[in-house]
Parts: sequence; C-alpha cells; structure tokens
Amino acid sequence: MPPLLKPLAQKATLLFSLALLSAPLFAQTQPAPAANTNYANRSIEAVPIPKSGRPPVIDGDLSDPIWLTATKAQTFVDPQQSKPVNEQTEVSLLYDAENIYVAYYCHDSKPDGIVARETVRDAQLRNDDFVAVELDPFLTYKFDGYSIFMVNAIGTRSARLSGGRAGKVEWQGDWSAAVKRVADGWTVEMKIPWAILSYPRTRKPVNIGINFRRFHQRTQVLSMWSDIGAQFFSEREGLWKGVDTPVQGWKPRLSFLPYLMPSLSLKDKSEIRSGVDIRYQPTPELTAVATIAPDFATVEGAVEGINFSRSERYVQDHRPFFLEGQDHFDLGRPYQIGRLFYPTRIGSMDTAIKLYGKTDNKTSIGVLSTFDFGNQSNFVMNVRREQGATSGVNFMALQHLEKGADNTVLALVQDYRKGKWGYDTQYIQSLGQGAGGAAWTTALNLQDKNLFATLRYRYVAEDFLDTLGYIPFTNNQGLTAFVDWSNVWRKGYWRGFEVGWNPTWNWDLKGLPFQRNASLFATIESRNDNAYNFFLNGGKYYDDTDFTYSFEFTRNVTNRFRKWGLNFTTGQQANLPYTSYGPQFSFRLGKRLDVIYSAYLQSYQGFSQQHILTMNYEINPFQSFGGRVVIDNSAVNAYLSYRNTGRKGTDFYVIIGDPNAQSFVQRLLFKWVFAV
Repeated sequence: MPPLLKPLAQKATLLFSLALLSAPLFAQTQPAPAANTNYANRSIEAVPIPKSGRPPVIDGDLSDPIWLTATKAQTFVDPQQSKPVNEQTEVSLLYDAENIYVAYYCHDSKPDGIVARETVRDAQLRNDDFVAVELDPFLTYKFDGYSIFMVNAIGTRSARLSGGRAGKVEWQGDWSAAVKRVADGWTVEMKIPWAILSYPRTRKPVNIGINFRRFHQRTQVLSMWSDIGAQFFSEREGLWKGVDTPVQGWKPRLSFLPYLMPSLSLKDKSEIRSGVDIRYQPTPELTAVATIAPDFATVEGAVEGINFSRSERYVQDHRPFFLEGQDHFDLGRPYQIGRLFYPTRIGSMDTAIKLYGKTDNKTSIGVLSTFDFGNQSNFVMNVRREQGATSGVNFMALQHLEKGADNTVLALVQDYRKGKWGYDTQYIQSLGQGAGGAAWTTALNLQDKNLFATLRYRYVAEDFLDTLGYIPFTNNQGLTAFVDWSNVWRKGYWRGFEVGWNPTWNWDLKGLPFQRNASLFATIESRNDNAYNFFLNGGKYYDDTDFTYSFEFTRNVTNRFRKWGLNFTTGQQANLPYTSYGPQFSFRLGKRLDVIYSAYLQSYQGFSQQHILTMNYEINPFQSFGGRVVIDNSAVNAYLSYRNTGRKGTDFYVIIGDPNAQSFVQRLLFKWVFAV
C-alpha cells in the first residue's frame, strides 16, 4: 500500500466494506468459535438455483423458500483484533445463469441506533450502516480487480466496478437491492447481473475471490467474513468455489450515448454541438470505449487550491471518458516519481478510443488514444502481469505528439511482498525533444498489524520529461522514509489514533542539498465524534527555511450532514512569515438541501483567499437543482444547474454559466443525452 496514501486508503477501504447474510429463517444466534480459530482464506461453495426453482424476489424480505437452499457465510470478525464481533451478520449466496443473489441478516442489539442518511445512488456510504460484497473473479488479489456492491440501511446503492467506471448507468450497468427493518436489525437482498461483471471465459467451474463486509455506524466497527487483517492483505480474501460462469450465453454488447447540446451566449457565438459516446464489450473480459466530438461542459471539475506549494498542484480529473477503466492506466504510485499518466494534460480532443480489461487470468491491459486533428495526438498503454497473489510487473508506454514537439516515456515497474515484508521498484526512460533522462526508485516496505514503514531511494534526471504525466520535481535524488502507526479502541472515550513521520533527504544532481525536511502528523478521534489533527513540518529547500505547525478540529467527523471544522497553520515558508486558516462545514437543511462550504485564507507576501460554496437540492433520486460559487481572490465564478439523469434513458441538463470557468460566463446551456 502506498505509504503517503495509506491513511486515506484504509479509510477509503472502510467506505467500500460491508457484510452479507442469510435469511431470518436461519439461526439468529451463533456459538462463539474457539479463540484460536483462523478466519482468513475462508471458502464458500457455489450453489446454483435449480432450473425448476424460482429466484428470490428482491424486496428485502428473506422469507423466500429458495434462501433455505443457499450456501451460508457466518461469524464475522473485527480485522483489527481478528476476533468475532458482538453485532453479528449472516449471509446467503445463490446464483443462476443471469444473476448473483446475496442476502444479509444484520443483527443489531440496539436497532433504534441504526444510521442511514445517504439517498443518492453511488454516493459514499461511509457514514452509514451499510453492507457490501466484494467479487474478485480473476483472483487478482488487487483492489482494481474488485467489483464492490454496497447498500446502506435505507436501500441506497453504491457500486465500484473492476477497472473503474464512469457514473453513467448505461455504461456502469444496473443492479438491484432492497432492505427491510426487522426487530433485531435489518435485512438486505441484492441481485447482481453477470452482464455487468468482467469474469473468466471458460466452460469449467472456477473459483472467484469473495468477501462480505459490514460497517456498524454506531460502534464504528468494520466486520468481515474472511479476515484480511488490519493491513488489508487481499491474499487473505475468501473463495467462492466451483462457480459455473455463464459464458455459453454471452453475446457482445454495443451501446451508444449520442448527445445534443445547444448553448446561448450573450457575449460569444451561440452554437449547437453534438457527438456520441460508444461502448462495446466483445467478451466478458474486455471493454472498448470511444467518443466522437466529446464535450464536458456539464462536468464540474475539481477546484485547484491556493495553498503554498513549490510544485504544480495535482487536480483530480472528473471527465467520464477518462474515468472509464481508469485503474488500468494508473500505476497508483504517485509518491514514487509522480503520476506517469495525468489525464488533465489532455485538453480538447476530436475523438478518442480506449480498450481495457483482461487478456487472460493473470494479464490486464489498458490502451488509450486521443486525437485533436491538426494539433496533437496521445497514446497510453499499460500492461500488468500478475506473478502471484502479492507480486506483479507493469510495463507502461506513453507518447505525446504535436507539431514541433514529441515525447515518449517507457516504464517498467515491479512490486513484491511476502508476509509483512516487500519491495517495489520502478525504472522510467524519457525520449524525444527536450528529453532523454531517466528516473528510478526502489523501496523496502514493512506492513505489520498497526504499522506501515518504508525506506525509499529516488532518482530523477534533470532532462527527464513526461509530457502526459504529473512529475512534481526533476533534477534530484535522495532518501525518503515514512512510518505510520495507528490503532483503534473498542471501549473508552477515545476511538482511535494515527501518527506518522516522514523525513526526506534529497540533493540535486550537482551534489547541492535540495530538500532536507521532516513532517510529523497525529490524528485522534473521540467517541463523541470529534477529530483532532496536528501537523508539524520543518526543514530546508536549498537555502530556504520552512517551519510550520497546524491544527485542525472537526466536529461530527462521521456525519457529513452536520459536519463542521476549523483549521489553522502558522510559521514560515521560504524564509517568510506564513499563516493560513479557514472554516469548513457540510450540512443538510431539511431533508433535501445539501450545503457545503470551505474557505482558505492565506497571509503570505500579501493576502489571498478562496471560498467555495456548493449547493444541491434533491427533488428525487433522478432530479436535482445544484450550483457552485467559487471566489478566488478577485475572480468570482458561479453556475446553476438542473439535472435529470440516471433513468437508463434520456438525460437532460440545463446549466446557467460555466462550472469550470475562472469568472462568470453569461451562457445558457441545454444538453440531452440519449441511450441507444
């Protein structure tokens, strides 16, 4: 797990983690297993629905007789302690040629304390009671190979499909779920079509990686059926054994999403644009996506911050074309050299195509080409070969071509882990005009129960150039260490803590000291839902001295509908006095209006400020009004929107303004997207 991302990765994994269960007709109490029982690498047999049988009705009621024939997953454990949890969950699992059926019985000793607030599909459910099933059809033992289906206690669905998918239901595929409150908890039923999954194409029974999880909001306990431990070692996942995948009934799938977009402007020329997105799935393993005359005017991009930084700031790309299959184009190692592929580098384009998926059980591929005719073309390819459950090799190639400039980057990456110890190494060569240098890095990693530690050496040549990448610094080499220690308490006032230390010793390639600094952070959360964050950073960049300390307080940290906080940083940056501060809050007013506000006020060589106010009024799960106001020093931008989306048919947008402009644009835009 990447060291600098590990704190976020563990929390993000909680978002995608839940539990399954079985019918209320089954035993409601479980005998306590022996204390020395190993709950890792558990297995569950595949039980198909007989051809004469009737699939369960997806209504949350587990009384369908067919559930009595299902295979069962029982005794959920706390991965922090590898012991059974108090609030147990039971799972039932069935399948046929069309769907996978999952049922959960979530016992709760205080059912009045069940929490579920999110109502928007594919929203983050981490603040709710929720359950999830994770499927790893190719036994990749990697997060990007998982398809994860989550449901909260009021039936809101959220899915993360293997390889990464955009938010379009027509492309993501649909699935169904329903919940029901019962006297001692809540029950869930899911129906997941094989058609929306990638899976091995074979007529022989296969084993599929699987795990069932549950997050209990009141106690903040994540429990799971197969114990992958506090470090989330995926090779400890469970096995669904002897599954007959429905390849004999597979038919290639082709879908079109054409759009029509007229816009009226008071300053610029009014116009009508049109284009089409195309998705083709020739096999269960591979997916192709193409776009002609794409337009992303309705996509709200991330706002770049104004905080002090010596390098370019990274900004997340939200454009649907680049979200499709994104995991196949991201090595996931930005802390090493940088991000080799940074989609934001690609601006306007006339057409683009990509192919991603599996060529066999151990090999995955992603290929992408974009064309802006007469200006530039771009090519990205990433191939990964799994060498085992905890090791693999990547080869990545990128090329940017335009008149008077060309750039090619070739990368070879290997990662390996055995038990707690592992290493990763990366070699990258750049070619073309203004390029020719290499970059490489290698690290030794230790992942113990509550400890992550790494020691890394990094080298980046002065003439290393990756036009399509995000590389914060070149012309440097040196050592970086990272140590992270965390723990949780199941009783008492404090809920958990995390501390980390990150020293860096870098010098430029002429031998001059470049970066010699260290940072120390600590986070502690209380049982009454407060979070206290402390951060200390100091050192030198060449002859510039930095020393800052920060404090952040957040109230209702697990409840985004009532969350608020304050942050404060002071000290010096580059030998000059530095202070920044700002409030942030996230509230739901009434039952439908979400308001999110954050401010960043900075005193450094003058005064600068940034305010971001976002509002969304949910009419129903498909219709909403929204908008955002961004004040960036003297520049002010705002937009309002109406969206009617997610019905697997025609989507309709109305937008006043431009979500991503620097200042307000006097424009009225309509957009229709049709599913064909």
